[in-house]
Amino acid sequence: MLIFDYDGVLLDSVREIAVTAYNMLKGTIVTRLNHLPPNALELFLRNRFHVQPIGDAPVLMKWCLEAGEAGPDKLLSPEEYEGIIQHIDEPVAARTTRFFETRNLFKGKDLQAWIALNAPVQPLWRIMMQKPAEDLVLLTNKNREATISLSNHFGLVISEDNVYSGDLGTTKIDNMTQIMQRFKKPAYTFIDDSVKNLRELDEHFNIKEKTISLIFATWGYTGPDDARTARDFGYQVVTIDEFAAQLQAL
Repeated sequence: MLIFDYDGVLLDSVREIAVTAYNMLKGTIVTRLNHLPPNALELFLRNRFHVQPIGDAPVLMKWCLEAGEAGPDKLLSPEEYEGIIQHIDEPVAARTTRFFETRNLFKGKDLQAWIALNAPVQPLWRIMMQKPAEDLVLLTNKNREATISLSNHFGLVISEDNVYSGDLGTTKIDNMTQIMQRFKKPAYTFIDDSVKNLRELDEHFNIKEKTISLIFATWGYTGPDDARTARDFGYQVVTIDEFAAQLQAL
């Protein structure tokens, strides 16, 4: 059974995430990329791969805004990023809830501007549109409502029951447990663009025996060393063309 991450793998939403994170920090609702300080936006886009739970996106944006004259090519090391996250007192679940609330305010103010900051990843999106809705299961840190509304807007039919989302700070481990309890398959395959996500699932579910085969998507929000790290952990590493071919062969 093949399970998909959403942001980065099937949908490019990094610019919407940047604007929403900025709005959450500033207590405003801007709707265009040019309302963000250019240097901060470039820093965020470059370092987005560090973010795992989406509640950490505003933390990264705060650093980007405070970095001031730091060059837009500045790349945080894993240690630097963890140091920034660990200095935040607000629980990640609370930050996640506030992020989703801010996203809903953005949508309510200008739905078309919000949609315009998202784009399907091709050719995967077209391939998935040709498959039955019951064959598509999502395991994502995105909130359910945004996932379903964007999928519908861009023409991808998906069963709402098959969206395992990050609402209320639900983790991918929790959602994967629910998937296993529901489908009761002997084995699963999951594709994600985050080595951290893959590693957490691997260490939780594959301790006694390999239950989940893990695939790293090189086209998502990835860092310069992520593909090598994924290979070192024994995960399959695929380009978008390689994975598209695999999908079409199913």
